[in-house]
Amino acid sequence: MRRRCLESIGGEHMELSEQQAEWLRAGIENFNTGRFWHAHEDWEELWKSLKPNASQELIDGVQGLIQIAAMLLNHERRKVRGVTNLWVKASAKLEPVMEGLFGIDISSLYTDSEPFHRDVEEFTLDTRIVRIKQ
Repeated sequence: MRRRCLESIGGEHMELSEQQAEWLRAGIENFNTGRFWHAHEDWEELWKSLKPNASQELIDGVQGLIQIAAMLLNHERRKVRGVTNLWVKASAKLEPVMEGLFGIDISSLYTDSEPFHRDVEEFTLDTRIVRIKQ
């Protein structure tokens, strides 16, 4: 049996189902290999499955992961507006889960992703430097 992720935020305890844990794991693996679109897709399935019964902070936190993946994809495609808009949205969604989300070091992800919204003039940063740490 696969290990499930347990999250506790604001006194709420949430255990992921095996399918949800698989979407989370696949998203992390895709993200860490630079497959940001695929990570986005995996996490979107997780996000949709959480909507009926998870806290808004958890739902928003997963949406923030989706938005970081999309921001990095937009950076690779040199889309100034996409990078800028997605950073604003993602940073707001990740702020409440900065202590961590389902074993993900959100603070580190935030710090590593933050420079990309300022790199929209030159596009000199390499998205491969951003990795999810657990």
